[in-house]
Amino acid sequence: MSKQLQRELSHGEQSLSRPAPERLRAWRLYFESALALVDVLDAELERDAGIPLRWYDVLVHLEETPDGVRMNELAERILYSKSGFTRVVDRMEEAGLVRRVRPENDRRSILVVLTDHGRETMEQARRHHRHAIEHHFSHHLSDTDIKALTRALEKLSTHARPLRPGRIRS
Repeated sequence: MSKQLQRELSHGEQSLSRPAPERLRAWRLYFESALALVDVLDAELERDAGIPLRWYDVLVHLEETPDGVRMNELAERILYSKSGFTRVVDRMEEAGLVRRVRPENDRRSILVVLTDHGRETMEQARRHHRHAIEHHFSHHLSDTDIKALTRALEKLSTHARPLRPGRIRS
């Protein structure tokens, strides 16, 4: 192996073992901000609309598909484990927000469908949630910041989302 190739490999290993301070700082700020914002948005949504943020996410997906969504497909969309998602749907069904339906043409599948109460809850929750997003997130960023952040997060999502299907638990 040439000395040049050895130097390049060595430099590559060093950059992997010691990321640039600015990259570490960006990661840390993203991580801390995301966790803090999710905690705040969850607490405020629970207080103001009576549902946790994870339920809101389920309701958003169901609202987009009025005929319902297969349990396993919905679990994958929102990154839940199948068992964790089953528990979430159990609780949401007990609260009257969703119901399970077996389609006539496919008796093996179970669809999750939004109820009228779920739709009303969603409408109320949306107002509170959008206000909270504006107050805790959008208000602090310029339009240029939002565009740059969106581009960066799209890249990260494209890479990261396929790596974690079904990992989040209830």
